[in-house]
Amino acid sequence: MNRTDRNEQRASQILQAALQCFLAKGFHQTSMRDIAQAAGVSLGNLYNHFPGKEALILATAEAEQDELQPLLQRLAGCNGERAQVQALLQDFHALCRQPEWALLSVEVLAESARNPAVATAFAGNRAQLLRGLADALQEVARRERRRPVLAPALQAQVLLDAIESDALRQGLGEASDADVLDPSLLAALLGARA
Repeated sequence: MNRTDRNEQRASQILQAALQCFLAKGFHQTSMRDIAQAAGVSLGNLYNHFPGKEALILATAEAEQDELQPLLQRLAGCNGERAQVQALLQDFHALCRQPEWALLSVEVLAESARNPAVATAFAGNRAQLLRGLADALQEVARRERRRPVLAPALQAQVLLDAIESDALRQGLGEASDADVLDPSLLAALLGARA
């Protein structure tokens, strides 16, 4: 393994340790020393890879973008098939409901309110998802030869808001199993068939 590969592997190891610390303590309560200890590296080595905690939080946004790429590719390949879009929405909902994802979402929202760079990074991820979903919804309407009640961009926003708010309730510990976003509601928000 060459030096570049080792550096990338070490940076990935540090990022994973940072994510675990962020989940356990939150962004503000986690120190760089905590992250270095969790990653098994010296504090100096940590700073060689990431100049500060904000860089680690921004790297978290990049990791989220990487995790969303398969969903975006699936959206692009739906070809107006309602069932495929609905299955993708259910998969995205399942991803968002994962306890780690939900808890990190709460942290991201709080940090985004304080830090414009963080807000911009995570908003970029959501904007990509909104565009991809709006395009897929427009294709569904075109394929079914119907005029949507809502503009595709607004319909995509409503769908993502429903999914993400459910995940936030989960992350805040406010949701029970009975409160899970019902798949029939997602289907209704997807729109009626022609």
